[in-house]
Amino acid sequence: MRFVDLYSNLLARAVPLFCVFCNVSSFGGVLDISTATILDLQNAYDAGVESEQIVEVYLKRIEAFDKKGPELNAILTINPNALATARKLDLERRTSGPRSPLHGVPFIIKDNYDTFDMPTTGGAIALEGMTPERDAFTIGRLREAGAIILAKTNLDEFARGSTGTSSLGGQVLNPYNLNKIPGGSSGGSGVGVAALFGWIGMGTETGSSIRNPSTKANLVGFSPSEGLVSRGGIIPISITYDRAGPMARNVTDAAITMGVISGTDAADLFTFKGLGQTSSDYYLSALDREGLKGARIGVLRALFGSEPEDVPAVKLIESAISKMKSEGAIVIDPITVAVDLWQIIRDTSYGRFENRAAMEVYFSMREPSFPYQTLEDITSSGGILGRLEERYAEEQAAPEMTNNPAYINLIKGRDTMREFIHNLMDRWSLDAIVYPHETKPIRTLQEAIADEGNSPNPPRDRRRGEGNRLSTVTGLPTLTVPAGFNLDGIPVGIEFLGRHFDEETIIRIAYAFEQAHPQRKLPSSTPLLGIEKISY
Repeated sequence: MRFVDLYSNLLARAVPLFCVFCNVSSFGGVLDISTATILDLQNAYDAGVESEQIVEVYLKRIEAFDKKGPELNAILTINPNALATARKLDLERRTSGPRSPLHGVPFIIKDNYDTFDMPTTGGAIALEGMTPERDAFTIGRLREAGAIILAKTNLDEFARGSTGTSSLGGQVLNPYNLNKIPGGSSGGSGVGVAALFGWIGMGTETGSSIRNPSTKANLVGFSPSEGLVSRGGIIPISITYDRAGPMARNVTDAAITMGVISGTDAADLFTFKGLGQTSSDYYLSALDREGLKGARIGVLRALFGSEPEDVPAVKLIESAISKMKSEGAIVIDPITVAVDLWQIIRDTSYGRFENRAAMEVYFSMREPSFPYQTLEDITSSGGILGRLEERYAEEQAAPEMTNNPAYINLIKGRDTMREFIHNLMDRWSLDAIVYPHETKPIRTLQEAIADEGNSPNPPRDRRRGEGNRLSTVTGLPTLTVPAGFNLDGIPVGIEFLGRHFDEETIIRIAYAFEQAHPQRKLPSSTPLLGIEKISY
C-alpha cells in the first residue's frame, strides 16, 4: 500500500493525528528543520518544498561545524550522489507521489552498515576506502522507502567502545559540552542528528550503543525487540545481542523509521521471530497525545543511582514521572524485585564467545577484493586501534560456542531474564517499565580515554559511562526519551521498556510523554545559520 493510500485510510477511520498530503499550499507555512517532524516535512514537500533544499541545508551545516567551528568530527563520508538522489526523488514525487513517509528524508548512517555507494569501514584505517557490493538489509529498506542516504558517521571503532573514537575518524565531540564524551558506539550518528547534520541517524548496539549516545545528544533512541530488525550487512560484534535502530529528535521520527526498517531477512534468521510483528501503518496510529491516560507504568527503582552524585539526574527523572501522573498514567512506584538486578545484568551481558565467528562470516560476505578473511587478519593488519588488537586477540582465543558451558549458560540466562521481566509486568499488569538511562555524571574525554586505554577490557562501573542494559540482556524494546539536562549541560534520558514485540505500546506512551514534557533544545556550539527555516 502506498503512503498516500494509507493516509486516506487513516482519515476514513478519523484518526486526528496530522495533516499529510492535504492542500496546504494555499496558505503556506514555514518548515523549521530544527523542530519539525517527518510529518511536518512531508506537509512542506506536499506544498512544493524540495528535498534538494533540505540536503543543501544539511551539507552547509556539516561544512560549518563538523571539521570547522567546534570540529565535532561526526561525519566520515559524505555521499557524493546525495543531491542527485534528492532531485530524482523530487521528480518522482511530482509524477507519481511519495513512496512512504520517508520519501526525501535525509539519513546519516553509522559506518558499520554496508552501503553499496560508500565505503563501510567500521572506523578502522584497515578498511579505509573499501566499498561493499550491496546494502545492508535495513539500508535497502530505507532506499526503497525513498530515504536519502546523506553520509556515513564516525563511531567507536568496530562499535567497540563508549567514547566515540576510531583510528580512521578520530574523536567525536559532544556538542552540548565539548569536554564530555558523546557516548558510543553510535556517537557520530547521535552528534550528527543533534547538530542538524541529517534528519535521522541510524545506530547499532550490542550493549547500549543506540540509547547511550542518544541520551547524551538529547535524542530519542529506539532499541527494537530482538528479531524485529535485521542485522544483515552490519559489521557485527555478537550473533545474539546486536541490534539496529534509529536515533531521532522526536518519537514520531523514530517510530516511523522503525516501521520502515523492520521485517524478515533470510540473512538474519533471528528476524523469523518477528514474523507478523511488523507495523502495517508505520506506527502512525500509536502517535496518540492521550497515550498516558490509563497507562500502567512501573518505576524500577532498582536501576536508579543512589549516591550523592546521582541526585541531579534522579530529580529530573522524578519530574518526568510526576508529569506522567499528571497526564493520567497509573504509576506503580516502586515495582520491587527481590534480586540484585545490577549484578544479574552484568552477569548476563555480552560475552566474548561470539565475536570471532560473527566477524568472519561478515568478512566472507564482503566484496571479492576484501583482503581480510579472519579476525587474526584484522588484528595483524596494523590498521586498527591498539586496544582493539588486544581485545580481538583475546576473543580469537575464546572457546568455540557449541559445547561451551559458559556460553550456553549465558544464553539461557538471557532467556530467563526476559521471562523474569515479562512475569514482573504480568504481576503488576504493566504496559511499560521506566527507569533512567544513566544518572552518574558523564566522564570527560580525558577520563574515558584513560579508562579504555588501561586495559583491552577495562573494568566497567555498573552505573557510569554506558547506561542501563536491562533491554540489552532481555532483547526487549526500549525507547529513550529526553528528560532534561544535568548540571554539566549533558542531557539525561528516561527509558520506556515494553514487552517483546510490543513496540506500539511504548511508542504510544513515550509519544504522549514527549508531547507533555518536551525537553529538546539545540546545542549552543552549533547554532542556527539562518538557513534552517524554509518558507513555502
